[in-house]
This record gives sequence, C-alpha cells and structure tokens, in this order.
Amino acid sequence: MEKSIFLFFILLLTNTFVFCQEDKDSLADNYIYPPNSYNNFDGLTPKESWDIHKAAYIKQLKAKGVTGKEYKKSLNEYEKQKADFLTRVEEQNRIAEVQRKKNEEQRAKNKIQREKNEKQRTKNEIQREKNEEIRKKYQKWIDNTEEILSKNIIISSQIDNSKPISFTVTSNKTLYLGIRAHVKSGTTLIEIFNPKGNKEGELSLKSQLGSNNRESEYTSGAFDKTISTTEVGEWQIKISSQKSNGNVAMSVRQSIKSVMNE
Repeated sequence: MEKSIFLFFILLLTNTFVFCQEDKDSLADNYIYPPNSYNNFDGLTPKESWDIHKAAYIKQLKAKGVTGKEYKKSLNEYEKQKADFLTRVEEQNRIAEVQRKKNEEQRAKNKIQREKNEKQRTKNEIQREKNEEIRKKYQKWIDNTEEILSKNIIISSQIDNSKPISFTVTSNKTLYLGIRAHVKSGTTLIEIFNPKGNKEGELSLKSQLGSNNRESEYTSGAFDKTISTTEVGEWQIKISSQKSNGNVAMSVRQSIKSVMNE
C-alpha cells in the first residue's frame, strides 16, 4: 500500500514538471518577435529599438539553451528582418512628416480663414449699423413728410408720354423731388418746372452701345433735389423720348413741419 502511494506521488511530480516545462517552452517560443512598428514615445531611435528587441531575443535563445550553429542560424534569421524594419520605419516617418506638414498647412489656412471670417463679421456688423442708421433716418423723414406724387411711367415708342405730369403744392415748406429712370434704347429727357415756368432740374439719358456694337441692356440715371423755399401752385414734370423703351419712377414729398433738420 505504501509502495503504491509512493509511486503515485512520483508520477504526480513528474507530470507537473513536464507540464510546467512545456508551458515554459511554449511561452519562450512565443515571447520575442521582431518589432512590427516603431514610435519614439520612449525617446529611442529605430536602431536602438531594434537592438533592445534583439537583446531580448538573444536572452530568449540562451534561456532555451540554443547554442552553436542553431544559435547562429536563429540570430541570422532574426537579423535579416532588421533592414525591412528600418525601411518600414523610414516610410512611416516620411508619411508622418508629410501628414504633419499637411496638418500645419491646414492649420495655417484655417487661421487665415478665421481671420477673414472675423473681418467679414466686423464689416457686416458695421454695415448693419449703417443700414439701421439709414433706416431710422429714412423713417424719420417719412414721418415728417407727406406724399404729393408717386408714379411709375412706362416709356415706349407706342405710348404717348408728351402730356406733362402735374402736381399741386399748397405750402412753401421744404419740397423733395426724386426721379429714377431706366432705358434700354433711344434717348429720354425728364424736366421739372415750378409754377412760374422755371426749370428746377432735369435728367437726360441716352442708351449706350456695348462692346459688340449693340445697345446695352439698360442705361440708368437718378435726379434728387431738395427745395427749401417752395413755390406754391401747379408743378409739372415733362418726359420727352425718342425711340426709347424703359420706365421712369418719380416721387414728390413735402415737409409737414415749418422747420426740419435735414
């Protein structure tokens, strides 16, 4: 009985040793490989990184008891992969440098674009403030004036516009005259006369020829006048055109206050 127990104990120790040895050999066989990639986070050069792996591999070979020709063969096979590793590292660094430069260029472009956007936002803000100022002034002007005339006249060779357009002014308060005209052919003359028959102003337009000797699409013009002491009575606007096509917009307003800050 005691002999059987002793034999069982010997078998148990033997199997345990064999299992541990196989596991150790398996671990050794799969422990050290040539590096597949490289980074310099630890401050090592590619060659230094390779030498560390190689030293670990040599230690592994010695731990396995590899010597002589087998040792030299294994080390030579391992060393053959060095050139491939360094080439991969060189390519990796080249690609990284190209990408770094691209990123740097993109950051510079982004910075320039941000500065442009900021300048444009500033310009837009200034323009909004100007537009708001103009709107307020215009609204104040509208609130302090009354409309006397507002017309849009079509100019055409088939339409007779020879009849003057008349409007009556009953007060000598400030008068505002505004004419806008657009013609695409011929000539157009717009004249404004006060009740005494004196001309207060005119707008003359002649269609211009383009680079291909064709008449331009439109010739535009504007006339604005402020009359502080207005003649009371019937005013006239006369339109004379020759072979013209287009339109004339006219506006007459008068201050509703005796004194107005223009």
